[in-house]
Amino acid sequence: MTLIISLQSLNGQMQKAVESIAGEYGLMGLSVVAVCDGKIAGEWYTGLRDYDRNLPVNENTKYRIASISKFVMTTAMMKLCDQKKLDLDADAGEYLGFRLRNPNHPDTPVTVRMLLLHTGSLNEGSGYDSFLMATYNNVGNPPSFSELFVPGGKYYTDDMWRKEAPGEYYTYCNANFGLAGTIIERITGQRFEEYIQQTLFIPLGISGSYIPEGVTDINNLAVIYGTGDGKWVPGTDNFKGVMSAPRDFSGYVTGTNGAVFSPQGGLRISAAELARIMILHMNNGKYNGQRIVSKKSIKLMHRAQFICNGANSDDEGVRTGNRGLSVQILPESASGSILPKGSHFLGHSGSAYGLVSDFYFDPKGKYGFIFITNGLSNAPVKGPSGSFYNFEEALIRALRENSSLPCK
Repeated sequence: MTLIISLQSLNGQMQKAVESIAGEYGLMGLSVVAVCDGKIAGEWYTGLRDYDRNLPVNENTKYRIASISKFVMTTAMMKLCDQKKLDLDADAGEYLGFRLRNPNHPDTPVTVRMLLLHTGSLNEGSGYDSFLMATYNNVGNPPSFSELFVPGGKYYTDDMWRKEAPGEYYTYCNANFGLAGTIIERITGQRFEEYIQQTLFIPLGISGSYIPEGVTDINNLAVIYGTGDGKWVPGTDNFKGVMSAPRDFSGYVTGTNGAVFSPQGGLRISAAELARIMILHMNNGKYNGQRIVSKKSIKLMHRAQFICNGANSDDEGVRTGNRGLSVQILPESASGSILPKGSHFLGHSGSAYGLVSDFYFDPKGKYGFIFITNGLSNAPVKGPSGSFYNFEEALIRALRENSSLPCK
C-alpha cells in the first residue's frame, strides 16, 4: 500500500511539473510518456490538441510526429533484411528500377544503407519542394523519383546532389526516405501504408497511420500550430474533426513513388502507441513475447555506422552525433549533464510546422522517454547540454526528480 501511495504521489508531482513546464515555455499541447523495463511507467498530458475548439490533449491524441516516422519505417523495413529480400549494401537503383547515381561520381553506387544513414550524397535541392507538392497533390498518379534525381528529369536541379562522393558526408535529406519507402513497395508489391500496417502496427496493436486518411479517430488528431503576430496559427492537420476531402489513392501504382505516404515524416500516432515501438527495441525485436523483428536487425539499427568527426557532417545544432540506421546516437557529453551518468541514449527527434517530438531511450538500461508538443509560442532555444532544447531539458529533469529516469 505504501508503494502504491508513493507512486501515486510521484505521478501527481510529475503531472504538476508537466503543466508548469508547458506554461513556462508556451507549449500548446504536450504528451509525455516514460518507459521503464519494457513497459510504460507513466503518462502525463496537458494543454490543447485543438485551440479553436478547446479540445484537450489526452492519452488517445495522435500527432503528426515528423521525423520519428523515419525510425518507425526503418524498424519495419528491417523485416525485409530478416527475410533475405533486402540487401542494405546493394545499389539502391537496382531496387528502384532506375539509375540512382550522383552525376559528380557516376561510378559510385548509392546503397540502401546510405539512404538510411543520410550519407548517399543526395541533397534537398531547389527541385524537391515542387516534386513533393506534385506528389501530394496527385497521389493517384504521382511523378517518379527518377524525375527528381536523374539529370533531365522534370524536377531535377543541379543542387539535388552534393559534391562529395556517396558514403563520405552526412547531410540530412528527407528524400532518402521517400526512396526507401518506394524500395519497400517494389520488393513487396504492397503499398507502403499496407506494408507498415501488416508488418508492424497490427502486431503491436497500433492504430496510427502515415496518412491522415488512415486515422480512424480524426477528431483526436492534434492540430499543429505555428505563431504569427503573437497568435496561434493552425496549420497541418486542422481537420476540425472531419476528413472532409480525403485524397483518392485508388489509381496509385505500387512502387511508383512511396512518398505519397510520407514515410519521412507523416506518421500520425499517439505517444502511448509510440512507446510500443520503443518497447519493441528495448526487447530486441520482441513485443509481448512475439518476435516482430530479429535481434540482429535491431542491434544493427542501434550500432553507429556513421562516425561524426566534425568535418564530415552538416551542423544540425542539437542532436549532433554518430548515426545508426535512422537512429540518432546522442553524444557522450549528454550523459552525466542532462541524462543519467553512464547512460547511452539513442532514438530520433522530429520537428516540422511547429511540432517538436522526442523519442530517446537507453537500450541497455531499458528506460526512455517520449515528448510531443503540437506548438510553441516562441522558437525553441538550445539548452546547456547541447543535445536538447531548454523545454526538453526541463522535462528530463522533472522525470529524473520524480524517479522515472532511470527506472526506480
